[in-house]
Amino acid sequence: MSVPPVVAIDNGGGNCKIGMAGQPSPTRVFPNASAKPKGERQTLIADLLADTKEVSQLQLKRPFDRGYLCNLELQREIWSRAVRTILRRTPGECGLLLTEPLFNFNEIRAGTQQVVFEEMGFRSFYAAPAPLFSMHAAAGLLGGSLPAARTGAGVVIDAGFSFTHVVTFFKGQVLESGVRRINLGGKAMTNYLKELVSYRSLNMMDETYLMDMVKEQLCFVSQDVKADLRMAQNAARSPHRREFVLPDGVHNLRGYLRDPMEWAQKVESIKQAVRAAESMEEKKRLAAQLEADQVLVLNNERFMVPELLFHPDDIGLHQAGVAEAVVQAVTGTHPALAPLLYGNVILTGGVASCPGFKDRFTRELRAMVPDDHQLNVFQPQDPALFAWEGMSMFGSSHLYNKVAVTKAQYEESGSWAAHRQYS
Repeated sequence: MSVPPVVAIDNGGGNCKIGMAGQPSPTRVFPNASAKPKGERQTLIADLLADTKEVSQLQLKRPFDRGYLCNLELQREIWSRAVRTILRRTPGECGLLLTEPLFNFNEIRAGTQQVVFEEMGFRSFYAAPAPLFSMHAAAGLLGGSLPAARTGAGVVIDAGFSFTHVVTFFKGQVLESGVRRINLGGKAMTNYLKELVSYRSLNMMDETYLMDMVKEQLCFVSQDVKADLRMAQNAARSPHRREFVLPDGVHNLRGYLRDPMEWAQKVESIKQAVRAAESMEEKKRLAAQLEADQVLVLNNERFMVPELLFHPDDIGLHQAGVAEAVVQAVTGTHPALAPLLYGNVILTGGVASCPGFKDRFTRELRAMVPDDHQLNVFQPQDPALFAWEGMSMFGSSHLYNKVAVTKAQYEESGSWAAHRQYS
């Protein structure tokens, strides 16, 4: 009897990554949301939202709220389009491997299983937290070089959309006493960036989707915050100053980062044309080109927004920074495990992709770890996709069939599997 193919969905609060188990990379990554352009009736979901040409004034609606799946109806629509249109698969012919939040509520698990089996008709189903699959991927990738990875021991930092989780593992199992959560993620950072630029420059409070794009293009983690702040004091001469040209809804639909050299050459060219123009009307027409674009200027915002993850108290959140949270998590486990755990620290999640994150994190954590403990920090080539890569390996192995719930089992026993622990 042939084994049915398995659809792997890393179902994040911000983005969905979907593909078939066994693939080296996901088929598609798209926002886990629906959006309605202002003043229009058409609703965009999944790949339609990712491919939209105009990104200004989109009214977003997400199935996740505060890190948990709350709108199953919208999530079903997104999954259905992704499976049938993007993968061109029929759910009744496939199994489903899904990520879920740590310590997910049984009511949400039961509702998810109802959607998966009763409404979509998948043949089998298994869900587990993304860090579990990241550890699985790390064991396959690093097992030959790190003793900790071979034993399934380590710490996974999952810096995601809603939260940042620090999760300890031993023998591939989550150590619940060694789990810590920082109530900060990509969503909070985007909201903070919106507030900063709205107060200092232009009102961008209704431009969540656009500002998320700006954040991903321009933000970085500072290695020396005080020095960077001093350099940014003179905004006109700051090396951190960047200008983002906002969409105008006509010629420029997605916005773009203005190249300083090209813009300086264009300004000089226009000034020469103005001086050479004979009529006043022609001078005014040429000069108007310098003010035609609406420009968002970012300076110290570029590094002060990611700084939240290292100092949450900057916005009044009385929690440890990400490096200190790792120490707290390891301290919460058996003392004998500390050398193994520090020997395999893995950075995953979209926020971990921010330039400079690994260097700053490693430096801060090294100062807190005992000198006689070796510290190995691993950052995948694309931290945002690492959990999905682990899912692909897991779903294409014998492990999936060992732990998955079949549709026949669900129909016989209902949502009993909602109460099972991760295997």
